[in-house]
Amino acid sequence: MQYFRPLVLGLPGPVKTGMMTIMVTAPKPEPKPEPEPDADIVWQPCPRETWETLTRQAGQSSLEQAWAYGAAIESEQGLRIERGLIGQGGKPLALVQAFCRDRLGFRIARVLRGPIWLIDPPDDPREDPRAAAVCETIARQFRRRRFGDFLFWLPELPDTPQSAAMLRAQSLRPVVTGYSSIWLDLRPSPEALRAGLHGKWRNALRQAEKAGFDVGVTTNPRRLNQSLQLYDRFRRKKRFVGPSGDFIAALADHDRKAVVALTARLGGDQVAGVILVRHGRAATYLASWTSDDGRVGQAHNLLLWRGIETLKAGGIDWLDLGGVNTESQPGIARFKLGLGGEVFTLAGTYL
Repeated sequence: MQYFRPLVLGLPGPVKTGMMTIMVTAPKPEPKPEPEPDADIVWQPCPRETWETLTRQAGQSSLEQAWAYGAAIESEQGLRIERGLIGQGGKPLALVQAFCRDRLGFRIARVLRGPIWLIDPPDDPREDPRAAAVCETIARQFRRRRFGDFLFWLPELPDTPQSAAMLRAQSLRPVVTGYSSIWLDLRPSPEALRAGLHGKWRNALRQAEKAGFDVGVTTNPRRLNQSLQLYDRFRRKKRFVGPSGDFIAALADHDRKAVVALTARLGGDQVAGVILVRHGRAATYLASWTSDDGRVGQAHNLLLWRGIETLKAGGIDWLDLGGVNTESQPGIARFKLGLGGEVFTLAGTYL
């Protein structure tokens, strides 16, 4: 949709000059041709090299919109990935990646934590016509046939009445409540980041540093697979929902520098592990596991802190702590909140 800013030329009305009154009227503008709807908003395919470059420029970005994440979904779950670059007048505005499945002539598309914004999305997306146009383009792209396409969309928009109104304007309705996580800004110095830790978290880190853990950091596929086997064993034992080891391994296959595995050893045995994934200038805390020895020694605090140091050294500016839920997982939520990041809540999933 094209927007025009009115140009004020002067106020019409009477102007007195001496004994005469001259009636001044505003000049009648020349008629302009009606623009085609959204003629200046372009959806186009995007090669991987461009996608990766623009993702780095974006700063904050979600793991679910990373190219390698989509490739792993495609290979492990058999979904078809549709990606697009949305632009206006030659300027890139957003990237969006959808996971699609065709069933009985219907296309079911799911967009998670998208788009990646290449402009600054305002708190009220209606304030910037470009943000509203991007959202309208995404809705139209994946709901092109009135009864043939379905879009499940968790947009990267704040959970506000303004976002809800804009999404409802696209004939979308909420089906799942908002998603919350925490952004940790890694740009301050290590000293400032450590000072920003909550007191109990910082004390646990000191305890872990004295416990004698041998911490290893690797992106090596063989060593990563060893850690993923232990993670899968822990995941099945505790019966919690999380990405499988096979999926994380597939993600690493599609981007060998993305997945960072940190392990803590005590007496030669692995007692805890943490998996971080880099995407652009952001990263996500994806998975972790521990043993009784790791839990007693507060190994997770040490591993995550060493992970933060590793990410900073590699040019990462932001860490997404991978979701927070104070109701269903209060202990994990307290652990993540202890890092002192900024909590955010998204608008929820719309259909």
